[in-house]
Amino acid sequence: MMFSAESSFFLFIIILLLIQLCKSVEANEYEDCRGTFVCRNVSLSYPFYDGLIRPAYCGYPGFQLDCSEEYDTPEILVTATAEIYRVLQMDSRSQTVSVARNDFWTNYCPERLFNTTLNYTHYRYPDVVDNFTLYYECTRPDIPATPTSSDIPFYCSNINPTLSLGYFMIDDNDAPPTPCHSNIIVPLNRSVEEITDYTSLQRAFRTGYELEYIAENELCDNCRASSGECGYDINRRRFACYNNGSALSKKKLKTILIVAASSVVGSAMIVVALVYFTRRKVSQKLNILTKEERRDCQDVEAMLRCYGERAPKRYTYREIKKMTSRFKEKLGEGGYGGVYKGKLQNGSVVAVKLLKNVNCKGADFINEVSGISGTNHVNIVTLLGYCFQGRKRALVYDFLPNGSLDKYIYCDQNQTSVLEWETLLQIAIGIGRGLEYLHQGCRTRILHFDIKPHNILLDAKFCPKISDFGLAKPCLQTESLMTMSGTRGTPGYIAPEVFCRGFGGASHKSDAYSFGMLVLDLVGCRKNNVAGSDKTSSELYFPHYIYKQFQLNQDQDELLGISNDGEKALQRKMVIVSLWCIQTNPSSRPSISKAVEMLQGDLELLQIPPVPCLSSPPS
Repeated sequence: MMFSAESSFFLFIIILLLIQLCKSVEANEYEDCRGTFVCRNVSLSYPFYDGLIRPAYCGYPGFQLDCSEEYDTPEILVTATAEIYRVLQMDSRSQTVSVARNDFWTNYCPERLFNTTLNYTHYRYPDVVDNFTLYYECTRPDIPATPTSSDIPFYCSNINPTLSLGYFMIDDNDAPPTPCHSNIIVPLNRSVEEITDYTSLQRAFRTGYELEYIAENELCDNCRASSGECGYDINRRRFACYNNGSALSKKKLKTILIVAASSVVGSAMIVVALVYFTRRKVSQKLNILTKEERRDCQDVEAMLRCYGERAPKRYTYREIKKMTSRFKEKLGEGGYGGVYKGKLQNGSVVAVKLLKNVNCKGADFINEVSGISGTNHVNIVTLLGYCFQGRKRALVYDFLPNGSLDKYIYCDQNQTSVLEWETLLQIAIGIGRGLEYLHQGCRTRILHFDIKPHNILLDAKFCPKISDFGLAKPCLQTESLMTMSGTRGTPGYIAPEVFCRGFGGASHKSDAYSFGMLVLDLVGCRKNNVAGSDKTSSELYFPHYIYKQFQLNQDQDELLGISNDGEKALQRKMVIVSLWCIQTNPSSRPSISKAVEMLQGDLELLQIPPVPCLSSPPS
């Protein structure tokens, strides 16, 4: 339906007035959030607010202060627990805030002893902060303790009258001179003066320590660079940038004139043009994260808070770049991103997995960190640390010089790195032991759901280590089946029940299926070097061909290109175990523990499995 030129013009005027009205509302918010505000003699700005002096839409969730008259300094929660901290100073240029523990403000004998557990959603420690240890309830030595440069004795009769002696340790490498029943860790700035007595110790507590705050810092920098004020859209629950509602820029004015000139064509074109250009400019200006990205960040930080001190070391992105020499040496590439060689400060060589497309990788990142952090097994890769800084996410592992298993089994006529059959068997057993640990040895059973040669790493002695827990899923030890929210794994290694419920529910038997397909991979590589077959089907050896050849050659001297009796026995054993593991019905498959037992046992004790009803999809 087309409107006249006059109707289109009036419609355009109405839309323009609405835009100006929105700008006037934004201008009021700009004035409310402009500059700094004073809370109990401390000057503060975004992301901090108190809800009275500074409205909530001028701050960021999690940074609300208490500016009550009864306190001489602002107070805030900066930890994962409900402990109060005093805010002493803020520096918006370095994006840091100085805080001090409220319970140590007047003395070093608090009523309750607890460690500082920082809320990593909103804060992180800068390099100037060190941990200091306070020991309590210590026995009195026979000879009065003499303070040294590394320990300061003090007395706290309110904690334990009979064991009132305590020590403040400046050097955490030392230990108190007498046995102590309890201790806590308190972060402090590296002292500008030497702590030698009670007075200097008390000054150190009142000086506190710095924290870097995290509240869409990059977006706020961009907002201020465009003469805006940072805030938070409470209704939309996202960062907001308020401007002063001044006259339109030349670029916007030109856009409006073009739209006005074309209004004679019809109101529909005007509305579409206005909506398109307005949304585009606002999105580019604010660089707003999607709801999915924000939810992923919240999930990751919530997991890290739950793990607390048990979580691996957290690195900044700058530290990641430094340890990899700005990603100089690339070890490999996958769907998740690249893997780079790095070196820690102590000289240890590491592998750094840099995740890309992080807006879709929040769950994978959580699974990777939580899945590996709780494991300790020779056949599970060791996670040394991680980086979670805005959109930058990385994982730091032990470096394994022989790389991934696929380099040794996806072989061709020109490949020289072919493993011996005994080595292949030991690799299969090691992978099985790693899965057995995940299924039974962990406090929470972990199902991997992506066992394949690319996710098996080999150390210098070809000991296999399971890696890449991005698709892993924890479940209770008592659960036999679990609900899947979608298909997990790699085609060719996925158990039938994972992608089709008609075969049953996903369980630890799903990993057994993937393990069986991987063992068939180990068997198939040696055959590829000697087959010389003119068949072109990718199903040549998986799994029907192998089963057929196994049946035809049971009583012959050669099985799949091998005539050596010892090697033939190893291969037969691996074939039988793998064919049992890839049975279509999950109840017909052995558990991983049973599969490992079969690989280690005698060949004569193994029964021939039924022919599998399904085969792997073409590679």
